[in-house]
Amino acid sequence: MTTPFARLLEPRAATRYLFFGGKGGVGKTTLATATATRMADLGFRTTIVSTDPTVSLGAMFGQEVGALTPEPVAAVPGLSALTINPTAATGPFQDRLAGMMQQASTALGDIVSTPCAAEMAAFDQFVGFLDRPQGDVVVFDTAPTGTTLRELAMPFDWAGFLQKQIVASREVARLMGFDNTSATALEADKQRYDRALEVLRDRERTTFTLVLTPERLPVEETRSAASGLQTLGIPVQALVVNQTILPEVVEGNRFLQARSAVQRRYLDEIDRSFGELLRTRLPLLDRDVSDVQTLRHLGDLLFGPERQPVAGR
Repeated sequence: MTTPFARLLEPRAATRYLFFGGKGGVGKTTLATATATRMADLGFRTTIVSTDPTVSLGAMFGQEVGALTPEPVAAVPGLSALTINPTAATGPFQDRLAGMMQQASTALGDIVSTPCAAEMAAFDQFVGFLDRPQGDVVVFDTAPTGTTLRELAMPFDWAGFLQKQIVASREVARLMGFDNTSATALEADKQRYDRALEVLRDRERTTFTLVLTPERLPVEETRSAASGLQTLGIPVQALVVNQTILPEVVEGNRFLQARSAVQRRYLDEIDRSFGELLRTRLPLLDRDVSDVQTLRHLGDLLFGPERQPVAGR
């Protein structure tokens, strides 16, 4: 890898977690899949996880992609893919909660039966990748900004809830003469979420990249996302400004001249507003990015010319 963005994302000793977030429609899935493909091509064992069930990683790779277990990508050796589906995740999540409830807590039983059970199940599956990493690199293609911020806030809320349940479970066990099985299970789960929070906040292990296009609404939503992530203690380290119109392609076309002028204003605003972040611009391509060959071409634009696979991997 040769570009500053490539050096920022390059795996080190521990598993690297690479998040791509931003407004819907700005190219998060395209950049996440291009990054995952490049990492696998370099010899890193890589998993790409989409937290947005409306996104089809299968369409990008031309094959079925699982909802509970990562599926190997036939066209990219060393790469596996999974799209978290809340409906599919609910059953295993409910089974795990039932195992924790044991004697004492009715609160966990209430959660299993509420409408938020599917959302909680998807979040719980997401946490599993942070707590038990699969491979050298895990790339997350996240849902649009608002949903992502809500999902990332869940470990904070859920860890606090579990702490209250631990105290209540121990008190009930003491009063009723039960053993402390429930409290022990709850404590183990709380530690699991605490570890996930540590990973999300660790700049050496996790890189959160926001993707945007040089237009008003994506710029405003990127500001909001960066602020929301900062509130959670999750640092944003990079921006990718996608679909920029290069001056050399305008060639007297009035439409492209007008769009390029609009983009220049927002490109200047992005530089002023996000000067502390590493920023990378990608051009508007003249073709659809929907196959592995084009993903690899995009990887060259994002990371620089492909180098040899990592020795020993």
